[in-house]
Amino acid sequence: MPPPAPLTDLPLDRRWALFLDFDGTLVDIAPRPDAVRVADGLPDLLAELGARLGGALALVSGRPIAELDRFLAPALLPAGGQHGLEWRDADGARHEAEIDRAALAEIRAELEAFVEDAPGTRLEAKSMSVALHYRQAPEFEAAALEVVERLATRYAEGFHVQGGKMVLEVKPRGADKGTVVERFLAAPPFAGRVPVYVGDDLTDEHGFVAVEGRGGIAIQVGAREPTVARWRTPTVGDLHLWLGSLAAHLRES
Repeated sequence: MPPPAPLTDLPLDRRWALFLDFDGTLVDIAPRPDAVRVADGLPDLLAELGARLGGALALVSGRPIAELDRFLAPALLPAGGQHGLEWRDADGARHEAEIDRAALAEIRAELEAFVEDAPGTRLEAKSMSVALHYRQAPEFEAAALEVVERLATRYAEGFHVQGGKMVLEVKPRGADKGTVVERFLAAPPFAGRVPVYVGDDLTDEHGFVAVEGRGGIAIQVGAREPTVARWRTPTVGDLHLWLGSLAAHLRES
C-alpha cells in the first residue's frame, strides 16, 4: 500500500460527515490525560464546523464524554466516548452499553496493586474501562503488558486489551471506534453523507476501516506505521489549519 497522501491535496466537500479523535488529533498528547491543552478558538471552530455540516460532526474518543465536554466547553457535540461504550446522539440523548461491572471492579483492583509497585505508572479508572499508562515509566512496559494480558485472559469472555501510545486499556468487548462510526452513520444527520475519520493512534484504525468500507476518507495525524489511512497531516497544529480551511470553504460554498 502506498504511503498516505498529504492532506492539503484532499478536495474539500460539504457533503462530509466528520468524525474526530481527541488526544493526538485535536490536542497534543500530554504526560497526563488531565494536562492536555486545548488551543484557543478550537471549541468555537468545531461548533461552527458541526453547524455548517448540518450537525454531522462527532467526537470519537477513548475518554469519557464528560471529559470531552469539559475540555471543549462551551461546544456540546455528538460524541462516542470510552471507545463507543457510551455515546451521545445528534439529539443529545445519552446511551451506555451494558457491561460486567463486578468483573471491571476486580480488574481495576488488580491494576491498582500493580501501579503501587511500579512508580511512574498511572491508572486511569473510567466508568466502563480501565487504562494503565506507562508514558512516564517506560521501563515497566513489559510488566504492564504481562499483567493486562493476564487479566484479559482471565476475563476473556467479556473483556480484551486495547493498546495505544504508552497505554494499555482493559475494556469490555463489543465496542470500538469503528462501531461508533457505524452507529452514527445509521441515523440523521450523518446518514447518506461521505464519512471522514481523523485520528492518530492504533485505536483509530477501527474508525479508518469503517469509513474506508463505506467509500469514505481516513486521515492520519502523525507518521505511525502501518496504517490503512490514505491521507495524512504531520501534526495537530497542521490539522487545526486544515479544519480552519474547511470552515472557510463551507462558509463560501
